[in-house]
Amino acid sequence: MDSVAVVERFGLGADVRAWLEEAERLPEPVRALEVPVGAEAARVLDLFALEAVDRAEVEALWPGSGASLGEWPPELWHLVGCMYRRLCADADLPVGRWRDWPALVEAEDPRVRVASLWAFAARVPAQFEAHGALGVDPSVTAATLADVGVQVARSRRMFGRLCVETAAWVAAQFRGRLYWLGGLQFEPGLLVEGGGVEWYSEEEAAGLGPGMGRGDVALRLHIPTGGLDPVSVDGALGRARGFAREHLGCDPVVATCTSWLLDPRWGGVLGEESNIVRFQRRFTLVGGGQPGDADVFRFVFGMPRVDVGSAPRRTRLERAVVERLESGGSWRVRTGWLRLPE
Repeated sequence: MDSVAVVERFGLGADVRAWLEEAERLPEPVRALEVPVGAEAARVLDLFALEAVDRAEVEALWPGSGASLGEWPPELWHLVGCMYRRLCADADLPVGRWRDWPALVEAEDPRVRVASLWAFAARVPAQFEAHGALGVDPSVTAATLADVGVQVARSRRMFGRLCVETAAWVAAQFRGRLYWLGGLQFEPGLLVEGGGVEWYSEEEAAGLGPGMGRGDVALRLHIPTGGLDPVSVDGALGRARGFAREHLGCDPVVATCTSWLLDPRWGGVLGEESNIVRFQRRFTLVGGGQPGDADVFRFVFGMPRVDVGSAPRRTRLERAVVERLESGGSWRVRTGWLRLPE
């Protein structure tokens, strides 16, 4: 069995074949692939916090479910095995390195579209062990794993069917890159430019004080779906630096955020009392940003591409998005930073 057979069986593209071929060359994992079954599978699905419609469909696709799609061909096992091998090999990927994953949203076989879920499920025991070795409380691990359900639900909203378009994002948490602390998600990173993130020149950064230089350790802050309650945000920020010192072996003085939510023009349409504007006022902006219309449509409307004519206008936020584009304007993704409380 090899990547050629997988691609041919499921009608996948050359990019997927290249990704699989690279994974095939990785060492065999110390812990062999074991997709959980029975009560352990149910426990993992509880941790993933899938929405009811997603969970029911995934359970029917689970190997050994008794349903017709629960009978897996060798090509599917090979696909999941390559993903699992990639997860294991990347467990110690250096901070600041990103790993692309195939999204597979166009695959006709639903098992292929969510193949990454079984690789993630097989790594859950190792995830608890790795976090435990760092002294991370199991409640933090469980909260972080619940983001799987968020990503699956977001993918269904965008594409209208079960899939994991953001598999690369989910994979990052299995190499210790994402931690959900209260109302925010944090990722250890470096103060460097790349992937839409902006930072100061060496001279400018040097004037900001210790811990602010290019290449210094920082926490990247990510925003969950559903509200930015100021009390919840305060609580998360208050925990972040101490968590990093105690569990991640670093002492970041700053957190950065790169998001469409930091476009300062939201203040003019949403008002100073909106949670979005109150959140962005915490940050000092860096640089001029990147085009953000696609991100706004993705996160506001759940649409994979900009389509003003199809966008709803039910809320003040939705109307603001559309009206700005119709008037010839645009939205920006901006990077901002704040000093973390001691």
